[in-house]
Amino acid sequence: MPDTSRNRAARRITSPWGDLEFTPVERGGAGARSDAEYDSSRPERRADGRPRASRAAQFMPFAALTGYYDLVREQERVIEPRHELTEEEAEELSRTILQVRRGDLVRITYYDRGGYRTRAGVVRAIEEHRRCLRLGDEIVAFDDIWKLTRA
Repeated sequence: MPDTSRNRAARRITSPWGDLEFTPVERGGAGARSDAEYDSSRPERRADGRPRASRAAQFMPFAALTGYYDLVREQERVIEPRHELTEEEAEELSRTILQVRRGDLVRITYYDRGGYRTRAGVVRAIEEHRRCLRLGDEIVAFDDIWKLTRA
């Protein structure tokens, strides 16, 4: 039987958690929403007072094996064999490396993590003692270079 002592529209429901009373929110007054903003079919808060958006966190996917899928993708990658330079190609590459200066625009093909990459860019530094070439943010070892052309 509805309780009409407080509000005619209030409803009482008996549940396993005790008697629950539902009172509709009155429209109008200061700070009230317009009809376009108000949607009574989807309340912003749940019965326990938490926002509805927090409920979605329990349905987030759970990854018990962190990094597993990255390892699987790594295993699927096809590794390209490394090409050995002939003596003539090695000499020509050495001459080209000696001619390259800081600030030169070059196109370089080098071996990187199981495959060849071709990149064009400006030489930032040539470190002969470390036997590497800095191209932008990348460091390329002399031993990994397959082709090098100056632009």
